Amino acid sequence: MYKAVLVDDENYDLEGLRQLIPWTELGIEVVCSENRSLSAMSYIDQHPVDILVTDIKMPVLTGLELSRKALDKNPNLKTIFISGYQDFEYAKQALNLKADGYLLKPVDDDEIVELLRKVVAEIDDTRKKNNEQSHFTESFAFIKSDFLQHLLEGRINQEALPAFLARYPLDIPTGTAIAVIIELDDVLWKNKLMPDAGQAALRAATTIITEYIDDHKLGPWCKLSSSQFALIYQEEAARLEDALADLNEYVQRNTYFTLTSSYGDLVAFPDQITQSFTQAKELIGNKMFLGKNRIIPPRLAKLQIAKDAKDLNAILDAMFMAVASYDLVKICDGMDDLFDNVRTFEHPVKVYSFSIHIASKLEAYLNTVNETYDSLLGWEFEHLDVIRQFETTEDIKSWLRKTVFEISERLFLKKQSKSRRIIEPIEQYIQAHLAEEITLREIANKFSYSANHMGFLFKEQTGESFNDYLVRNRMEKARNLLQEPTLKIYEVADQVGYKSLAYFSRLFREHYGITPGDYRKQS
Repeated sequence: MYKAVLVDDENYDLEGLRQLIPWTELGIEVVCSENRSLSAMSYIDQHPVDILVTDIKMPVLTGLELSRKALDKNPNLKTIFISGYQDFEYAKQALNLKADGYLLKPVDDDEIVELLRKVVAEIDDTRKKNNEQSHFTESFAFIKSDFLQHLLEGRINQEALPAFLARYPLDIPTGTAIAVIIELDDVLWKNKLMPDAGQAALRAATTIITEYIDDHKLGPWCKLSSSQFALIYQEEAARLEDALADLNEYVQRNTYFTLTSSYGDLVAFPDQITQSFTQAKELIGNKMFLGKNRIIPPRLAKLQIAKDAKDLNAILDAMFMAVASYDLVKICDGMDDLFDNVRTFEHPVKVYSFSIHIASKLEAYLNTVNETYDSLLGWEFEHLDVIRQFETTEDIKSWLRKTVFEISERLFLKKQSKSRRIIEPIEQYIQAHLAEEITLREIANKFSYSANHMGFLFKEQTGESFNDYLVRNRMEKARNLLQEPTLKIYEVADQVGYKSLAYFSRLFREHYGITPGDYRKQS
């Protein structure tokens, strides 16, 4: 993986670069993204970097100045400039610095992806030449591992291959082999949970894996990244699955990681090993859809994917209505429907983009009710980058569902609290004026609401209509007054707002199943 640094003083442009470009697919790891050029320069001074993507016009240290300083440290650094200023002077200075690309904002995703592919190809060519020139002076173990990776990726000239194999024999006497990829699960997520101990735990797990491979003579191996290894296995696939299962069990016993492994078909070695490795890479990519902590064999190369993708906007609208009404069952149904669409995707990058799109739509909905992630959960939008640290669709779906549940609950509690504060003085007014003729419209006007909204508020807070609420409270007060023997029944009726004794008696009987007179006799 090549290491890239992204710099832009506009946070949204920087976030767009980080989120919308398929960096992993391009073979690039974004090791630093900064909105301050001085901080980026500090990182470049202390770490090896292959690619710099920077805005040109920034305060304190411009992108051009940053590039000059970075090139002084690393003359082989590839630089891409991005600018919102269509100024020939900037372009001319960038060309003088031998820029590898110059793009204008707003950046077209396809254009920058194509440019990055070109840059990666150029770095590949440079590294290949450098490797061929200096391989005799490098350590044997390092070169052998590097050679193995190049062999698997098909980046060794067929004419030079016999000489390499003679110098670095790989001990494949059978003439056939299987390419295997072994990947530690949840590395990013566990590093986030334990930032201090995460790297040490990862290094320990790496050592445990490589020592196990060597001790059990599973075959020559190389490290593809900090959490991924490639292995050339020469026995039949049935034994390979047992060996990988034993390795996973051993790793789980001795670390807090699990493993997901994939392998390609048994092929002629070395001529066809690249095909087997390509197959294994495609299969490990299906980890997103098939799940982790397992072995993915070639028979799962073509996933049976449903192509009946549902209307995304309709699902989102229904789910947002469920969020507003605190309907957890419908939220679950909506989340299931949303992730049914994932079955149509062919690459994990699309799953991440789709999930971040859902999260963005959710915040847009929250804005319509004057809320944000920050106001409800204390999150900045950047918090959503946690989505990229999950490795399967189920992990992402579970996290999103939990987040939406929490948002729905907090909206409900806020709404209840706000409405309760509104309804209390209205209830107090009604209690104080039960003897008077009270109408919904009169109450609405007094408290500056429409009659419709006042009716909705009563129904929401009390569970009954305004008229039912008024009658119930009058009847409860009448029942208490009837216990006073000095009051005539018509006086009780008058004190709860009824001028007609017959109408009052009928309502009392409907409410309690007994006439006011009989109730007094029983009291």
